[in-house]
Amino acid sequence: MPETETFSHKYDKNDMLLKITCLSWLVAKLLCWRIWTTNRLLPTVPLYEFFDSIPVVVHSLLFTLSILLLFALFFRNNKYVLIALLFTEIFSCLLDLNRLVPWEYFYVFIIFIFLTNTNTAKLISTSIIIVLMSTYFYSGLCKLNEGFLHTVWDNMILRLFLKLPAGFIAHTWVHYTGYLLGITELLAGIGLLFIRTQLRAAIALIILHLFVLLLFGPFGFKGYRVLWPWNVSMMLFLYFIFLHKNERFNIFPSVTKGWNIPVVICWAILPALSFWGYWDRNLSSNLFSANLPKMIICITDTSKCKSLQRFCSKRDIANTCHGLAKIDIQTWAIIETGASAYPEIRTYKIMQKKLEKQYAAAGLSFVYLPR
Repeated sequence: MPETETFSHKYDKNDMLLKITCLSWLVAKLLCWRIWTTNRLLPTVPLYEFFDSIPVVVHSLLFTLSILLLFALFFRNNKYVLIALLFTEIFSCLLDLNRLVPWEYFYVFIIFIFLTNTNTAKLISTSIIIVLMSTYFYSGLCKLNEGFLHTVWDNMILRLFLKLPAGFIAHTWVHYTGYLLGITELLAGIGLLFIRTQLRAAIALIILHLFVLLLFGPFGFKGYRVLWPWNVSMMLFLYFIFLHKNERFNIFPSVTKGWNIPVVICWAILPALSFWGYWDRNLSSNLFSANLPKMIICITDTSKCKSLQRFCSKRDIANTCHGLAKIDIQTWAIIETGASAYPEIRTYKIMQKKLEKQYAAAGLSFVYLPR
């Protein structure tokens, strides 16, 4: 009898994890729907140039199909719906790499895990734990840089969110305390791997997500709402996997079983290559590290590109554009679509080429800041 209950519980838990994925993914897509269509000014960045010849209506059809499939999957776990959703998302992202934001990559792999473990339901939780561990480990590791301390910790969190006085923030010990966020996230991610530390690590990470929700919620920076469903879903993953029935998982025997191997490769191994430029940052859980490459657009004559004026910023402390109108491509992307642009120099250059052609009379010039 106890074995039957455990077996039933595992299946109920998996069903709940899939519902959480579908619902949070659906909300995220609706919050930034423009990135999934061509109803926007931000240029698309296809993986291959010939994808630009695909009719624009295909983008909207793929988005609509994705929404319908998520609805269907929420109510019933079906292998063919999983396959259809996986291929729909992959094709949509191939048409525009800007859609391959970290949470999209995360959810695509959750669907992959459910699809490849239809006959081995016991491996679903351990596979998801691998993805969670990698997300927190690399996200924490990427935060261990001066850019994070100055931009996120000192300016965003201490000065703008907590309203601490500049004199207090200027203390060296306060400045370097920001590293504790990255170290905590990193160590908690590792803690998810070991039976003795899984519960404490899960609780610490849930608290971290609550802080992120406060930071970007109604009482903080409200402009990046797409983070809300992802953070809520991560909290629910942690709760239902580790806290709900107080379960513990021996991860290591499972990492070499079946389709866990590509999950381990894509999430635990390949992200390490991003530190040397051999793997993309959006695929490496590089989250709010403040060390991503930037593209700044300087505009000589804004009257020749009036539609872009709402993305212009008067703030140019570094004098990047020498008095000309300035657009940060990431600010543009977030304002218009609700999602960030794909942060790689090669994708920026594709957008540059399209913008130069579209706004030739505006006298655009482009400045790249590698980190």
